[in-house]
Amino acid sequence: MAAVSAAAAIALGGAAGLAQAQTPAAAPQAVSATQQAEAQQAARALLASPFAAGLSAAERTEMNQIAKGEVVAASKWSAIRAAFSKVGGFAKAIAGKYSDFKKWYDGLSWWVRAPLAAISPGLTLLEIYNALH
Repeated sequence: MAAVSAAAAIALGGAAGLAQAQTPAAAPQAVSATQQAEAQQAARALLASPFAAGLSAAERTEMNQIAKGEVVAASKWSAIRAAFSKVGGFAKAIAGKYSDFKKWYDGLSWWVRAPLAAISPGLTLLEIYNALH
């Protein structure tokens, strides 16, 4: 994200843009009720999936807190990333091009893809790739 911002700053404003790109970040934005509900749903789906067995104690605690609404989650992506990262080959697939990621995903068995789809309802594979890449 920072690299994209820096590249855009160079393309649009040269050194002045870089100075702006390096200014301190503003205070974090508040999480909307919709974003929190999506994060809770994703965390609950992850905890109910076969991937829950592969979560570390810290990850499981975090997902339980998000699912119960005890902590404000910045987004649903922490649960989605946690689930996808439990599948073999994810790190290599996400580091590559979208076509590599899609080929990896399409090669997964249906019993692996089904829980991943439950954790990320309504999202396209491209949206998931762009968010996790």
